[in-house]
Amino acid sequence: MTRGAQRVLDEALRLSPEEQALVLRELLARLDGEPDPEAEAEWAREIERRVAEARAGAPAAGDWETICDELEAELQRKP
Repeated sequence: MTRGAQRVLDEALRLSPEEQALVLRELLARLDGEPDPEAEAEWAREIERRVAEARAGAPAAGDWETICDELEAELQRKP
């Protein structure tokens, strides 16, 4: 790490957790570049679909541990 980068990191570590989160969010946004409008639209459709399912009373997918167990059992059944 360069001295300049280390200095910035040292300063960032002295910030409050909230300020650190803001700095991190901004850095990540700049690394990601401009948002893809098509991807954003696709995510919006997926969110709307999931909300509609939830409102219609669709069963929840389950907790992470249960899902992992089910996937592992399914993989063991396959040749």
